[in-house]
Amino acid sequence: MQRVEWDPLPKVTGRLHYSLGASTVAAGYCSTDPQPFRFRVDPSPVPHAAMTVVINPVDAVQMRHHTKPTRLHGCCRLDGIDGPNLLCCMCGVEIGVEISDCWTEYDVRLLRSAVIEDRLAADEQVIAME
Repeated sequence: MQRVEWDPLPKVTGRLHYSLGASTVAAGYCSTDPQPFRFRVDPSPVPHAAMTVVINPVDAVQMRHHTKPTRLHGCCRLDGIDGPNLLCCMCGVEIGVEISDCWTEYDVRLLRSAVIEDRLAADEQVIAME
C-alpha cells in the first residue's frame, strides 16, 4: 500500500440518510493523520496517538465489526467515538475504527499496534497488517 500526504476533506455538513461520504484516502493508499483520533471513552486529555493510520474502507479486508454493541454506536452507521469497533477476522483482536456515520467522513483508522511499517525503497513505504 502506498503512503500519501495527509489531505483532509472539509468537514461534512450532512448527507442523505444512509449514504456514505467521501473517504479522505484513495483506495490502495494509506496516510498518517497529524491530528490523532480521540475516543469519547478516553478520559485522558492526550489524543489517542495510536489512531493515526488512515486507509480507505475498500482496503479494510479481513476485518469484522466488534462483538460488543457498545462499540457500534452512531446515527445511521458507525461514528467511531466509542473506541475500536473493528476486529481481526482471524484472531479477534481489536485492530481499528470504522468511521461511516451520516455526519462523518468514511474512513478506517488502524491502531498503531496492528500496523507494521516496512520500507521497501528509500521513497516507498508499505503498510501491512500483522
